Amino acid sequence: MTSGNGRRTLLASRIPLDQISIPKDRSPLLLCPDCRTWQSWKRGLIKAHPLRPNQVTSPKCPGSHQRVLIDLTADQLREMRVGAAAHAWTIARSPREGYQQAPPVVPAIHQIAAARGAPKR
Repeated sequence: MTSGNGRRTLLASRIPLDQISIPKDRSPLLLCPDCRTWQSWKRGLIKAHPLRPNQVTSPKCPGSHQRVLIDLTADQLREMRVGAAAHAWTIARSPREGYQQAPPVVPAIHQIAAARGAPKR
């Protein structure tokens, strides 16, 4: 199925977790794949928005009117994020392979002499 801009419909479950937000009390947000700005969508379509929001005469972004099919709920998205965060934490905290402790520091000559009880000059 294609959308108003001629592209295939995006599935919300296939969008990377850091590029979609489905809060329970507000309208859902999506990072536009073309202009990389956060946009809201209604009735399954990303709203029309300028390509460069800072310019007054900016043309319409090609990502406008992109159809998005919401195939997950806010709770499912939250569970996916928790699982991804736990997985990332596990990877970050995994023990390093081949880790070897540093060799002991050799004492200085005057420390060796002091330990033997050698007379001081």
